[in-house]
Amino acid sequence: MIQRIQSVYLILGVIALGALFFFDTIWNSPAAVEHAWFAPSLTALTGFAMAVGAGAIFLYRARQRQRTVVLGAQMIVILLLVTLYGGLFMSGGFDVRQPSGYDVGRIMALLLPIVAYVFYYLARRGIERDIQQVEDMERFRLRD
Repeated sequence: MIQRIQSVYLILGVIALGALFFFDTIWNSPAAVEHAWFAPSLTALTGFAMAVGAGAIFLYRARQRQRTVVLGAQMIVILLLVTLYGGLFMSGGFDVRQPSGYDVGRIMALLLPIVAYVFYYLARRGIERDIQQVEDMERFRLRD
């Protein structure tokens, strides 16, 4: 289970999404103050994407289902990105430059869902490679 590289990618994606909760700049942003839906929807989407990604780790025996679940996790992360960027854009809180310099916390919070999406993509690519490898092995067995 854990020796497969896609399991490592899934764990890293879950960690990247979990780290989003530690950046207060998103949760105390103008979008969270102006829009009542912003913080609860971000919390729900982040938690759901983390749960789906963590659950996909344990589907290592059913590769087709694991690929479908990881694809679903990628779609949830895209919804998270749309919600995060859309809410910040509508409230005018998208600016990462402050009078004292760049807000590194906000930059990290904006990049973490993208990093999680990349890790989920790499995991899905590894799963597809495993599926292809198993199909190739089955083809060789049937020839003998």
